[in-house]
Amino acid sequence: MKDGFQRGVQFTPVPNPLLASLLEEIDSLDELKVILRTIHGLHRQRKVPASIDFDELFSDRTVAAMLNASGTQLEKHVESAVEAAVERGILLVVDGGSEQRRIYLNTEPVRRALVRQGTDPVKAVRKAVETWADTESSQPKLDAVTFYEQNIASVTPLVADNIHAALEEHPEDEVLLAIRYAAEANARSWNYIAAILRRWATEGRPEELDDGRDGTAKRDIQEDRSDQFYEEYLKRQRARGAD
Repeated sequence: MKDGFQRGVQFTPVPNPLLASLLEEIDSLDELKVILRTIHGLHRQRKVPASIDFDELFSDRTVAAMLNASGTQLEKHVESAVEAAVERGILLVVDGGSEQRRIYLNTEPVRRALVRQGTDPVKAVRKAVETWADTESSQPKLDAVTFYEQNIASVTPLVADNIHAALEEHPEDEVLLAIRYAAEANARSWNYIAAILRRWATEGRPEELDDGRDGTAKRDIQEDRSDQFYEEYLKRQRARGAD
């Protein structure tokens, strides 16, 4: 492929920790190859929770070629790579019955979806279910800037300033929850997060943070994305810059 990627080439999103702290940990090229091929297969389904079974990897020509193996040897290499990825908290393996084991990407939306289906993701793996492995980022409460970068997009200086400003006006758990809701709604912008925080400031603290029940925090998610909230955000930013 000397001419590089052609116009219109498709991309597969990869969790940021896999390209940072986890990449530093992984010392097996086979493990990394299987993880990336698995993420590719999961992304192609474009649903949550997306899953593939081991047979799909065993019969994948690319997997066989990249591991330079076949038959029983190929299965052992794949099993070993997936097991290592599960130990790191990157993948989840769930027994779907009839000897069919499903492989999932170990993200929060996937874990919540599994719970709704009656599967306990904590019991599906042998270690704590987090998609990052370094000690600092595995603490119960993430830094808001790190959480934004892991779930929304890269943090620019302007976004970092906005996050720090929000933390001065709102409790940290509310900022983290607003970021999570934005990721769930696929509204990956600070404007949307700021609109959610303004709603909570006006209507009261989200019930989910107090007693675990869904309340105003999830009410009318589309309304938060309206032009009304966006215009309000711009006015506040202009006013802040004028001070």
